[in-house]
Amino acid sequence: MDVPQLPPPDGSLPTLPQIADFHATHHPNSPWFLFPSKDSPQELVSVTYHEMVQASHRVAHIMRPNREGPDGEVIALLLHTDTLLYVTVVHGLFRAGFVPYPMSPRNSPQGLVHMLETVSCTRILGQASTCGLVHQVEREMQAKGIQLRIDDMPGLPEMFPQLAGKASSTSAEVEPYPASDKPVEPRAPSLYFQTSGSTGSPKSIHFTYRRMAQWLGSNVFGSSRDVRFGAMGPPTFHPMGLLLQATYPLVTGREVVIYTPQHPAPPVVPHPQNVYEVAKLAKCTALLAVPSFVEAWSLSLDTEIIEYLKTLTVLLYGGGPLALSTGDKLVRAGVPLRNGYGCTEIGNPMVSWDKLPRTSTKTDPDWVWFRVPVDAPHIKLESQGDGTYELVIYEIEGYDIAMYNVPGEKAYATSDLFEPHPTKPDLWKIVGRKDDVITLSTGEKIVPIPQEAYIASIPLIDGCMMFGREREQPGILIEPRPEHAIEQHNEAALVAFRNKIWPQIKEANELAPAFARIYKEMIIVTDPDKPLSRSGKGTPIRKQVLVAYSEEIEKLYETISASTNNYGIAPPMSWEATDSEPWLVYQATSLVLQGQSISPVFDLFQQGFDSLSATFFRNRIIGALRASESSSVRQAAQRISSNFVFEHPTIEQLAATLRSLVDPSGGADAATLHARTRVDEIRAMIEKYSDDLPTARAQAFGRGAAPIVLLTGSTGNIGSHILAYLLAEPRVARVYTLNRPSADPRGRLKAALSERDLPVKELDGPRLVLLAGDVTRDNFGLDDAQYREVIASVTHIIHSAWTVNFNLALQSFEDQVAGVRKLVDISAGTDRPVRLLVTSSIGIANAWDPAKGPVPERPLPDPEIAASIGYTASKYVVEHILSAARERGIPATAMRMGQACGPRETGAWGTTEWMPIMTKSSVTLGCLPAMSGPVAWIPLDAVGQAYVDWVLEEDVLPALVNVVHPRPTNWDVVLRGLRQELGGNLPIVPVQEWVSKLEEHAMNPTAEDLAQIPALKIVDFFRSLARPAQDDAGTSVGGAESIVDLAYETSELVRYSPAMRGIQPMSEEYARSWVRYWRAKGFVA
Repeated sequence: MDVPQLPPPDGSLPTLPQIADFHATHHPNSPWFLFPSKDSPQELVSVTYHEMVQASHRVAHIMRPNREGPDGEVIALLLHTDTLLYVTVVHGLFRAGFVPYPMSPRNSPQGLVHMLETVSCTRILGQASTCGLVHQVEREMQAKGIQLRIDDMPGLPEMFPQLAGKASSTSAEVEPYPASDKPVEPRAPSLYFQTSGSTGSPKSIHFTYRRMAQWLGSNVFGSSRDVRFGAMGPPTFHPMGLLLQATYPLVTGREVVIYTPQHPAPPVVPHPQNVYEVAKLAKCTALLAVPSFVEAWSLSLDTEIIEYLKTLTVLLYGGGPLALSTGDKLVRAGVPLRNGYGCTEIGNPMVSWDKLPRTSTKTDPDWVWFRVPVDAPHIKLESQGDGTYELVIYEIEGYDIAMYNVPGEKAYATSDLFEPHPTKPDLWKIVGRKDDVITLSTGEKIVPIPQEAYIASIPLIDGCMMFGREREQPGILIEPRPEHAIEQHNEAALVAFRNKIWPQIKEANELAPAFARIYKEMIIVTDPDKPLSRSGKGTPIRKQVLVAYSEEIEKLYETISASTNNYGIAPPMSWEATDSEPWLVYQATSLVLQGQSISPVFDLFQQGFDSLSATFFRNRIIGALRASESSSVRQAAQRISSNFVFEHPTIEQLAATLRSLVDPSGGADAATLHARTRVDEIRAMIEKYSDDLPTARAQAFGRGAAPIVLLTGSTGNIGSHILAYLLAEPRVARVYTLNRPSADPRGRLKAALSERDLPVKELDGPRLVLLAGDVTRDNFGLDDAQYREVIASVTHIIHSAWTVNFNLALQSFEDQVAGVRKLVDISAGTDRPVRLLVTSSIGIANAWDPAKGPVPERPLPDPEIAASIGYTASKYVVEHILSAARERGIPATAMRMGQACGPRETGAWGTTEWMPIMTKSSVTLGCLPAMSGPVAWIPLDAVGQAYVDWVLEEDVLPALVNVVHPRPTNWDVVLRGLRQELGGNLPIVPVQEWVSKLEEHAMNPTAEDLAQIPALKIVDFFRSLARPAQDDAGTSVGGAESIVDLAYETSELVRYSPAMRGIQPMSEEYARSWVRYWRAKGFVA
């Protein structure tokens, strides 16, 4: 089909009516709209450009006779009418010099009033079906002293008398409406849109005449392919609908297909089936649809639907996420699926689908990815430090944006988060919004969109929304389809529904990291009387939904905390090991990723368990015990400690312990079930990994080439400083970083350093090589070539990566201990000496008796000193393995790390650590805690420089170094600095009194309490600070020894590090710099 002559793109026709007039002059009989005939549904009715222009003149005459009054008056459209009439009204208002503002009739009256006020609009165009809403708005405005003018929308006979049977097309000519004699002001508003409201209250966004011209030229829906678009689905009040229906024909000269007008009856309600039927009848070659329609087509049993979709040039979807499984299924079937992106504030910055090679549209596995012109000067993707990037658009000449929200910049941060394709640099995928991100109480961040999209595609489900902000684990609200709605009091039906959808929920969990997994216990099925609030696009409005269901969510977390429910999980036949072990295996397997099987003899935490799954496993065990008819079994539930799974981390141990708890008379009690004590376990692990240690092949460490370092843990607090200081030292030839795989490893590193005010320039330099792997895996998880390159070149290995979890038992750290042994073997097996520096912890000395003097710089002989916590026990094991390695000539050193604090220059002490948490909480509590004893905290910049000193050191390093401040200060100095910077008037109280105040707030904390008193989240830790002063014997107890009270030997530290030799004692000014940093970050007032 020949494409009609198109208007010139030189800006000589700056308004939509002028462009429409061009088409009506050059090809008046070409169709603008097509729709099925009302009388003969198999035939199509055409509304031509000439007829549309004539109808717009009629509307202009009705709405502003003789062009009376000023130009530029805003008219709000509250309409629920046919697309044909809606588009005609908009064009008529343009022609009459008005500024149309299409508004969703789904808005609340209060929301509409707010939008009217923001644009000074006092005139509404309504109709009979929206009169109730219009009058509510009128009353609200009158209460504010504002008088509205309300007009009725012209009907079909007034706009298209020929379609209403009132006149022939030739007698329907109309007197042209007088044109304005004023030139168009490019920056004046031509149109307003509302944002969808998907993240809160809708806002007014203006389209200037210049922006409209840019939009028309931006190829939003693709203008270079000869397609007939089906535009039945999107609502006309939404930009996606109006711009396709009202501007696509003007840009392309091609018609769009719409529903048959029903006026004065209500318009056709879009549905997947009737969209398909009209599209097929009208021979559409392109479709624009919302994801829910695409989902419905993919699930349809009607094979003709897929066959028709395969004939399209493009099936474009937008307005929300589509489940990957759905898109992949359609693309494999041959459907030309493409993802569309647009934003009312900024337009469409992506490469349009029609600019891709024609062959790539069909069966393209990259259907969900956008081609982003990242080199364009107005486009920036800003790293968020977790592998995602926020799209930010800058205003430049020729690219206007509607609003700015970046301080000091003419730019708009979209809040849309993208991730790059792992192998194709021009492809990016949207994964969610910053507004959607759920930050758990652990600090981990969940982008819920992939899981939500997958779950929303389940046939039984109409919608869903994840929650969990500032909680330990996430949950999800699930809204069943109307035919599957469940009354809230019907517990059996709720359990049955959860069980039905559970297999698909587990599949959705495969798309997420472990901390984002949804457990069956964390599913809330919504009340049919309280449907999810939705935006104009049909997507749930997160803020409104979470407010509406806040009570249900709070109750769920209370229930989980109390462990009072067995959630429909049947207990084992008995608590004998023969029955309980299979039951425990089944429950444990259901808590890890699908496809994994749990062995009863191996540590659960080495089989995919984490703190969250341990919590749910414990809760299920308690629920099963409480569901028993036996009183002794129910009583056993009361003896399950909070760390039950951590203390017995294999299925065999759990089964045996449970048997003992249920029937104490049946043998050994739970306290003596383990064949070995914790001390025995430490000794056994040391022996296991010190056995058959190799002898170093290289017997001396002499001068050689410039250092080449392999560094693990470089995104952590200590590791990031080590990395920054190594890269700042020109004598270091190269640094390999070994971190877990991520979508954007360099961006993750940059975020880690930027967060700590460390320089990032060197991260793009040639001396840094990024590796994705783990020391616990064979060859570190690298390919053979990479591994050989690293082993052949490194001179130093700095191992700073270690799981920090004080709940885990020693055996849960065994794979990491085994990783250290691998590093020892590597150091021993090279022809040249490879120095191994492993970060340990002064937490090993938790139970050190101060009467024995300072903590020495050597491995401590008594394992009982570190046995109370699995984390410190694992570090104790490592120190002794390294000590044994030294006896074999292997240059291994344990760096026993103390409390690190903010660098001296910046004071950048991370706000998630105990000290800034204590300071912020003290402001709210109204006092600071007094503690006694030396403070040997070490500035992070000194730590980074010390590691450089050790890398450059030519002499043999000692076996162990206490990395603490060699010139400790007193707690009073720190406290005075904090108090002065906080205003100087906070009283200082005994630490026990401070903790008591904290405990008062811990009774029933609100969300505001948790935000202002973050110490509530680690109240047990702060209780431990108060214990030493309460211990009558004067010996150290609890976990505070690594903070105050203990003294440490540092002779080896200062001997081998010039940075540590020259460090000055901590001053009040230094402590003040921390507060200044926290204040700059918005953490403290």
